[in-house]
Amino acid sequence: MSRAASGAAGGAASAATPTDGVRAALEERFRSSHPRVVAALTRRFGARHFALVEQAVQDAYVRALDRWPASGVPDDPEAWLVRVAHNAAVDALRRDRSHLTLERARDVPDVAADDPPAFQAEDEVRLMFLCCDPVLPRAAQIALVASVGFGLTAAQIATAFVSDERTVAQRLVRAKQRLRERGVRFDVPTADALPDRLAAILDVLYVVFSEGYSPSVGEEAIDPGLCRDALRLVRLLTSRDDTGLPAAFALRALLCFHAARAPARVADDGSLLLLPEQDRARWDRALLDEAFACLARAGDGPALTRYHVEAGIAACHAVAPTYAATDWARVVEFYEVLRRRWPSLVVDVSRALAVAMVAGARAGLDELDAIPEREVLARYPYALAAYAELHASLGDLGDARAYLDRALEHQPATAQTALLRRKRRALDR
Repeated sequence: MSRAASGAAGGAASAATPTDGVRAALEERFRSSHPRVVAALTRRFGARHFALVEQAVQDAYVRALDRWPASGVPDDPEAWLVRVAHNAAVDALRRDRSHLTLERARDVPDVAADDPPAFQAEDEVRLMFLCCDPVLPRAAQIALVASVGFGLTAAQIATAFVSDERTVAQRLVRAKQRLRERGVRFDVPTADALPDRLAAILDVLYVVFSEGYSPSVGEEAIDPGLCRDALRLVRLLTSRDDTGLPAAFALRALLCFHAARAPARVADDGSLLLLPEQDRARWDRALLDEAFACLARAGDGPALTRYHVEAGIAACHAVAPTYAATDWARVVEFYEVLRRRWPSLVVDVSRALAVAMVAGARAGLDELDAIPEREVLARYPYALAAYAELHASLGDLGDARAYLDRALEHQPATAQTALLRRKRRALDR
């Protein structure tokens, strides 16, 4: 289920209590349908009624949870959702028209006689570009795509962008209001405006996939549906001549590399298995082949994006027979590029670990100590776990235990916590 639908569906719990199997099937259906249903109805009612469309879709989800467990899932569930949401939106528009003067009512479209819209192949692409219109600041663009296209809650978006929930919620409200006020069209931009608008879409697909690959909330180690939906949309973009730019192929390559490792990424206890622990025979060869093919296509243009560089790092891991045999010197070079052009704390920590593989654990610790954001670093579980790993490799088990204990204090994700506890237990053996 989309994250937004999850909240709406909670209101239907008293009306019907589906079995676990039925609920799981409905949740998967809702999540996969969410962007297509919203996009089809946005085409029908226009961007000015964006908020109305979203509310109507939520109403349809609630009715589905109320009815489908007893009556069964319709033969065409997406068409059912569109029809119910369409009717809800029409009813709302009728109520709005009834309160207007005759002169003003002429400006409000009467869609009551129209049939529900059929799906069109371009609907989802149009929806993403609508959310990334240049009238919106970049942060609002990304938050809106995450919310509308994937149903992420304000809290989840806030976690991904290191913000707070209230700020994100206000940003979403303002973004929809601005789209309405500026009369933004539901269409693919012209060629001269497309690259900048596409860059915003790629940003959010990257973030959404990352949230699915390492969920910030919940107990699961991976959200395969969210990863699958993000990859599907990247594939959709690269399937078109106008949006199939090198940056899109670079992101598709990166996501395929990561998705290929997913089958080997979860331990029996539900915790994460990091690269050194993974059984490489379980990596998905078809996805790896797709990743390398897309990486080749990504090199067709002169522009270098962070997706190119991160895909290059992933490719180094993919071709290595073992973790130790990875071309670590090349990986360090890639992280140097990231540090210069797209700096972040995660890049600094990852680079330090790569340096340790080239020059030894002490060199890696020196790199960690050189990171200037000391207060943030002291609360960052990934950095604390990195300190623990390097101290353990030097035989400093007391320091390693202390760093893992501190990492556990600051790690909210269940699967990540299970990983840290497994590492902590290993130090006591």
